[in-house]
Amino acid sequence: MVISSFPNPFPGNPYLSLLYAAMEKQGVSYRRSGHFGQEWLRSHRGEVDLLHFHWLDEYYGDGKGSVSIRRLLVFLTKLLLAKALGYRVLWTMHNLYPHNRKRDFRAWLARFLFIQLVDVILINFPGARDDLAGRFWRRRKLVVLPHGNYDPVYPEIPDRATARKGLGLDADEFVFFLFGGISPYKGAHAAIEAMKSLAGHGKVRLVVKGQCLDRDYAKRLADMARGVPGVDLHLGLDDVTDELVCQWMAAVDCVLAPYDEIYTSGMLYLAATFGKSIIAPRQAIFSDLGESGFVYLYDKAHRDTQLAECMSQVMAASPDPIRRASRAFADAHDWDRLVAQAVVELRRIV
Repeated sequence: MVISSFPNPFPGNPYLSLLYAAMEKQGVSYRRSGHFGQEWLRSHRGEVDLLHFHWLDEYYGDGKGSVSIRRLLVFLTKLLLAKALGYRVLWTMHNLYPHNRKRDFRAWLARFLFIQLVDVILINFPGARDDLAGRFWRRRKLVVLPHGNYDPVYPEIPDRATARKGLGLDADEFVFFLFGGISPYKGAHAAIEAMKSLAGHGKVRLVVKGQCLDRDYAKRLADMARGVPGVDLHLGLDDVTDELVCQWMAAVDCVLAPYDEIYTSGMLYLAATFGKSIIAPRQAIFSDLGESGFVYLYDKAHRDTQLAECMSQVMAASPDPIRRASRAFADAHDWDRLVAQAVVELRRIV
């Protein structure tokens, strides 16, 4: 089989590169895609078997957080043409709806129509089956393909002491880390607020690092951090490089994911790769991980109080059992093994 993805693998997010590299080992060849339109579809007919979609908002979003019905109809028409030309269409359901977008009837309709047209849906965890059935009435041709670990991206991880020395962090302080694309739904403001409750808990630091394109939100965080000891903001306009991610992840103690809403989570697998604990809301992929030994969960409705409580619990926990539990989780999510199982199922049903 030959597969093309929309989008192609891109810098800043190694997920797609890791996925298709593992697929290549199972005999699924990758070919870079072009613009998803009639010309590309007709010119690659018979050369590409599978069209694999990931994030869909760019195809039917109106640029203002809502769905453009006109763009949606154009997109669906292209999908029908692709199927008529003999392509099979795959979708990985990374989330139920795009982040920071309106959740109105048009958003549901766009998802519903697309989900009914797609041939196969790849889901990251078994519980997603219930969401697809309950919200979008889809039960057929679902393949579980969990996210893999980040071992191939970070084959050489420095020890904690070396990483801390390079970053100027004290050896005896407990460091919480929130990084990536810093936008309001990811809850950096909630993490800063929670730090107020940790006063008197010893040397503790919160590092918020990443790309923040929302200037108003960046100012809000800066204003909040000004009055809270131990909060370090490192906000910019560029993605954090893999080298810096590796150094910071080796140095910190706990990863924070206090998102307003979360479904799947690359951050979960990143934390596990580095042997770290992670704090997140009890929902979606995290729902069944409360007994994992390295995942600390709070109820979404009580983030204002329970986030700080989880942070206190992590600080009081022994780091060695956390490290062993998280690495065991990472080892269980080897890309080659996960993809090999999924490709067998994929070949069976497409």
